[in-house]
Amino acid sequence: MAQIAPVRIATLADLSRHGYGLSCFCPRCRRWAELDLPTLAASGLAARAITEFRPRCSRCGTPGEKQLRPPRRLGGPPARATFAHYAARADA
Repeated sequence: MAQIAPVRIATLADLSRHGYGLSCFCPRCRRWAELDLPTLAASGLAARAITEFRPRCSRCGTPGEKQLRPPRRLGGPPARATFAHYAARADA
C-alpha cells in the first residue's frame, strides 16, 4: 500500500498550498467573510502562523473568529462538515 504523506498546516501559505480556505466571523456585525489567501500572502503574510493571525472585521474593526475550511473535493461539491458541526452533534 502506498504511503500517505502527512499534511503540515501551520502558516497561511500552507493553507493556500493544500487547498484549504479560511473564513472569519464577526461577532459584532454577525457576518461571515471568506479570506483571500493569495492576496494575504502577496501582502507579506504568507509566513504568518495561523495561530498568530488576528483578522479584524473590515466594517467595524472587531477581532474576527477564524474558521478553517476543508479543501474542495475533486469533481464534487465542497465538503460540508466543520468542527462546529461535529461539536453540535456530539452534544446532542
